[in-house]
Amino acid sequence: MKINLGNYTWEEVKDLSDKDPVVLLPLGAFEQHGKHLPLKVDEFMVNNIAIESVKKSHKKNINSVVTPVIWSGYSPHHLDFPGTISIKDETLISLIMDIVESLFKNKLERILILNGHGGNIGILKNVLQKLKYDKNIYIATASYWDFAMKEIDNWRQSDLGGINHACEMETSLMLHMQEDIVNKENIIDNPLTRSTYTGVDLLAGGTVGVSASFKELSDHGVIGSPSLATKEKGADLFEIITNKICDFIEDFSKWKKPLNGKNE
Repeated sequence: MKINLGNYTWEEVKDLSDKDPVVLLPLGAFEQHGKHLPLKVDEFMVNNIAIESVKKSHKKNINSVVTPVIWSGYSPHHLDFPGTISIKDETLISLIMDIVESLFKNKLERILILNGHGGNIGILKNVLQKLKYDKNIYIATASYWDFAMKEIDNWRQSDLGGINHACEMETSLMLHMQEDIVNKENIIDNPLTRSTYTGVDLLAGGTVGVSASFKELSDHGVIGSPSLATKEKGADLFEIITNKICDFIEDFSKWKKPLNGKNE
C-alpha cells in the first residue's frame, strides 16, 4: 500500500476506499520559531510524523494513508515576526471542512486530523462540531503530542515552562529530522514565568484562558528551554510519538464505521 494519497491514481483510490483505510490529514502552521528554527517547523514535523506513523501501521498490515499537509494554520499571535503566514479562523474552518467533505464523497471516511500547532486546537474543536451537526460527518482530531503526554513528561529535562514554543521538544525533534537547518548558535532559553493559571507549558495548561501575542511574551520568539535539546533526544521522542500514533491508527481502524454521523 502506498503511504501518500497524492501518489494514487483515481482508479487506485476507488480500490483503496473499498478497504476503508484510516486517513491522516496533517495540519500544521507557517510561523516564526525563534532565531534558531525555520518557519516550516509545524507543518514539516507533523507531516513527517504522520508519514512515519502510517509506515509503521503498514508493517502491521493496517490500511492507512496520508493526505497532503495543510501547511498554514491559525497564527495571528506570531504575525509580529516576519515570515509568519496566518489563515483566518473562518477560512481555515472552511478549508478543513471542504477537504473532509471531499474525502467523504470519495468514501474515505475514517479520518484523523493530526495537528501540529497549538493555535489550531480551538479551530479543530469547532470543526468537529460543525462537521458532526451541520454535515453529519464524524471524524477524529488530535495533536501529535497528545498521544504521548506521559512519555514526554518522563523524557523532558527542562523544568515547568521549558516546553512551549521553539522549545526543548520542538528543537530536539528538528535536530533529529533536519539538523542542518537548526541554527544552534542562536539558541536562547526563555521559560515562561507568568501565572500558572494562564498556562506556561505544554504539559500544564492553564485554568484561565487568555490571549497574548508572542511579541508580548518573547522578544525573540522562543518560549521554553531549547538549550536542553539534542538530536538523540529528538530521535527517541520521534520514535515514541510515532509508535503511539501507530497504536491509535490500529485501534481507530477497528471502530465501527461512521454512517451519516452515526455508528452502524
